[in-house]
Amino acid sequence: MRSSIALRPGHKIRAVLPRSSEPELAGGAGFLLRFSALPLALAGLAACDDRGVRAAPDAPNVLLITVDTLRADRLGFYGYGKPTSPELDAFASGAVVFEQAEASAPWTLPALASVMTGEVASTHDCWNYGSTLDDSFRTLPELLVAAGYDTACVVSHLFTTSRHGLQQGFVHTDDSFAYPEIDPAENITSQVISDKGIRFLDQKKDSPDEAPWFLWLHYFDPHKEYMQHPGISEAFATPGARTRGALLGDVYDGEVRYTDLHIGRVLARLRELGFDKDTVVVLLADHGEEFEDHGGVGHGHSLHVELVHVPLAIRAPGFAPRRVKEVVRQVDVLPTLLDLAGLPLPNWLAGRSLVPAMKGQPEDAVGALAELDLSGNVADSWRTQRWRLIRSGREGTPQLYDLDADPHETSDVAAQHPDVVAELEAELASAKAAGRERARLFGGGREVTLTPGIQHDLEALGYAGADGRPVSPEQPEKLETPEKRDGER
Repeated sequence: MRSSIALRPGHKIRAVLPRSSEPELAGGAGFLLRFSALPLALAGLAACDDRGVRAAPDAPNVLLITVDTLRADRLGFYGYGKPTSPELDAFASGAVVFEQAEASAPWTLPALASVMTGEVASTHDCWNYGSTLDDSFRTLPELLVAAGYDTACVVSHLFTTSRHGLQQGFVHTDDSFAYPEIDPAENITSQVISDKGIRFLDQKKDSPDEAPWFLWLHYFDPHKEYMQHPGISEAFATPGARTRGALLGDVYDGEVRYTDLHIGRVLARLRELGFDKDTVVVLLADHGEEFEDHGGVGHGHSLHVELVHVPLAIRAPGFAPRRVKEVVRQVDVLPTLLDLAGLPLPNWLAGRSLVPAMKGQPEDAVGALAELDLSGNVADSWRTQRWRLIRSGREGTPQLYDLDADPHETSDVAAQHPDVVAELEAELASAKAAGRERARLFGGGREVTLTPGIQHDLEALGYAGADGRPVSPEQPEKLETPEKRDGER
């Protein structure tokens, strides 16, 4: 184990097992937790924290489930008509569902950096494929491990690896299926992520260690390239003449159902072991996906609703199911989980706790900032309960959408509401300025060199062009229609 201490904005806790030292179980069934050493490791790490706040003996466990590229409107509990998510629908029936959750960015790295830090991209500075979250940030797992939590992650995307800084604070890590060259057949990973997550739960149940735990599982399968799953995908094929976006959407729906099936296995095991009674479970997506809603396919290229409206559901002991209609943000997840764990909230966060909303208490409205600066695509979005303002390009003309009348953002009404545009632009500018000001508390953004090996990994996931230059993952030439892929098989 390696650890480091930095001093802004407080003592720094970092615990990550190097990949070379991760214990492996036969057949890749999961990672082995060395519980005999864990209490000493956690005690040593917590001693580095100047606040010394420890979780209460009855503090809840936390299971964070993130799903890559998962549109909220392709799930049954958000109103979708196809049966893509029976397991998640059942989970959501006992959870607090946030109907208007907004991503901080339309692609994985900056969005998940916001989840782990409670900060917007203007603060954490993860803009590009080579970005790495700086060590000066105190991440959610670091704050939890300092309070006495055991922390583990099982992840399946290159951007969730230690290369990009998102494993800061995890005592146990397994990112062995985040690298395309060693992924299971055709990069299908949901089954193995769930297998490893279940193994963690089983080991914790059998362990004499009584520390509360935090487990992060990241599922990749709804991400392109979209895969067919025999016995599942057939149910989502729509006959007749179809657009390219709709054809891809049918295959995507099968991917969502396949992922849903394997998340359901984890939730079932949680229940069988009795952990469901004292575990906070969070379901969240990093971003959505476009199927020609606004003329494009994929993600990482715009800030329209199909890319930044994400599912968010939280099931917590003692909280009744309800639906929250107000706008919430990915940056709210970290303070919410700290609050549910009974821990103090750092005063530098961009987000706020959603616990009052989970109790049905009224809260002041907030706007949601989403940002993009990737491969020549530059845009900002400011979302309120009624409106979305999008400014594309550094000096672009603003677009305005009335979400009450036009939830799919098909009609720009900026010309009809110049006063609203002016008000929202001022709020957007203020939010970005506040993000840049908070960035002064931390170290600047870092970049890893995109070596040929990294370029190969990115290209295998559709993130790089033939010349090795990173491009946005919506590039049409990188996506194949289901017919072509069926023919290749």
